[in-house]
Amino acid sequence: MAVARDRHGAAGRCRRARRWGGVALLAIIWCWCLLPFAWLIDVSLKTGNNALSSPLLTQGPFGLDNYASVFGQGFGYNLRNSMIVASVTTILCISIGSLAAYALARLRLRRKALILAGVLAVSLYPPVALVPPLYELWRSLGLLNTYAGLYIPYTAFTLPLVIFILTTFFASIPSEMEDAARVDGATPFQTFARVILPLSAPGVFAAAILVFVHAWNEFLLASTFAPRSLAVQTVPVAISVFTGSVPFQHPIGAITAACVIVTVPMILLVLLFQRRIVAGLTAGGVKG
Repeated sequence: MAVARDRHGAAGRCRRARRWGGVALLAIIWCWCLLPFAWLIDVSLKTGNNALSSPLLTQGPFGLDNYASVFGQGFGYNLRNSMIVASVTTILCISIGSLAAYALARLRLRRKALILAGVLAVSLYPPVALVPPLYELWRSLGLLNTYAGLYIPYTAFTLPLVIFILTTFFASIPSEMEDAARVDGATPFQTFARVILPLSAPGVFAAAILVFVHAWNEFLLASTFAPRSLAVQTVPVAISVFTGSVPFQHPIGAITAACVIVTVPMILLVLLFQRRIVAGLTAGGVKG
């Protein structure tokens, strides 16, 4: 009995040690991930030259002058522009990508895997290689400094990822549900809209979040096709050209304040819908 109790106690201690070890490792990873964001908020609140001269997080003075300077430079218009471009890109990608993914998942096409591989290969093409020809084309078509000049290439570059995610998700939905809808007299489009889309909401939502975040953060094409017009200039481009409120002073405080303003909504969005995002990215891996 004594030996059994000793073994049971040793096993319990080992389990507790592993549990506390996991908690400690998780805490280290958590601090490692949050420390840059904490530094970003700290620098954005420092006034004067302290943002660059003081490496200590607790050394002030602190204030909201940098945030006032950011909005004084028309940053609200940049937020509006990014919201419009990212929203239109997301709507186009989900609308086109869901139909294309449903066709790839359900139609009996020859070499379907090769078609899907070709779609993914498009997303691997470096966007910087297309900037010169696209710039000349956009200039001839009058699309420079316009919303369409941004969301059209954004849609082209993010659409392959949407098709890939939704194809695997649609393929995991049992085809018997579609057969039942057809027996009830539903047309193919009604079956897709009323049966497949509601069932695939997690996958569609995950794809929409990924597209929105990509369009919100994109810099290369935005800085090339809409670099100057405040009516179209997006957030990443605006941050890159910020000037400080004080002459001959590096605007690191204003830049970090703008980064905080842009990052906080994205973090809240991902944290709020993280379960749907994870479900959408993993559910397609199981054949239903």
